[in-house]
Amino acid sequence: MVRGIGQPNDIALSDRFTSSFLQEDIQTDEGFHFFESQNGHYSMWYPEGFYLQGEPPAYISKDHYELLNLYEDGTDSNGIERHIQVRYSGGLTPQIIKTDLSLLLDDLAYNNKYIELTHDPNKIYYGSSHKKIDGTEVITSSPSKHEANQYFSLVVNRDDTKSVTTSYRLNCIGQTTCKINTAIEKSFFDTFITQIQFQ
Repeated sequence: MVRGIGQPNDIALSDRFTSSFLQEDIQTDEGFHFFESQNGHYSMWYPEGFYLQGEPPAYISKDHYELLNLYEDGTDSNGIERHIQVRYSGGLTPQIIKTDLSLLLDDLAYNNKYIELTHDPNKIYYGSSHKKIDGTEVITSSPSKHEANQYFSLVVNRDDTKSVTTSYRLNCIGQTTCKINTAIEKSFFDTFITQIQFQ
């Protein structure tokens, strides 16, 4: 899966804060860079064209907790702005993970629907939905009826002691078409969550 291949002015590399976490000598697929967390507890593939917000509360790094907010550099030709939030938690128990999954589903899933898979050695709970704001009401719909504009996952290590929660949102900016290519977005998110590795 490739998005934004070979961007000559990749903000992930030109932004000083973002690039400080990237290791260009470690190979990834095109469209990604290798990312090592500040607390040293996990790594992942970081997408080209995104910068890491470096100020609290958007960025927090502690031994047992880390919060990252990745923003795409501008909108695409369809008026879509992309945002990825990544949250690492350590010192967990199976009960805490169960609660975290429940909260994630309440916030982002359609009717608490998700898929569970094993991507050795991790367990991954993930899904997608379509969210629309109608006045003061937030309407969550099935991705089979409307193009998904949010993806979510909970990646858990084998011992149920560490997790990374990810939300990926596609925001429609202005009065534009906001056409979403579901196959590309799903493939991008699948690659992102399956490359999370715990240390």
